[in-house]
Amino acid sequence: MLAELTALAESGSLRPVVDTVRPLDEIAEAHRDLEAGGVRGKHVLQVA
Repeated sequence: MLAELTALAESGSLRPVVDTVRPLDEIAEAHRDLEAGGVRGKHVLQVA
């Protein structure tokens, strides 16, 4: 199954839903948002 998911992601057929992109120093705020609920996608932390 993992190989199938990998192939779908590489082909662009499977894409994650991103709700918010934040710098790493805002990790506490991101965690609070997730705990509060109502998030419709992934929260992404930028590390570079």
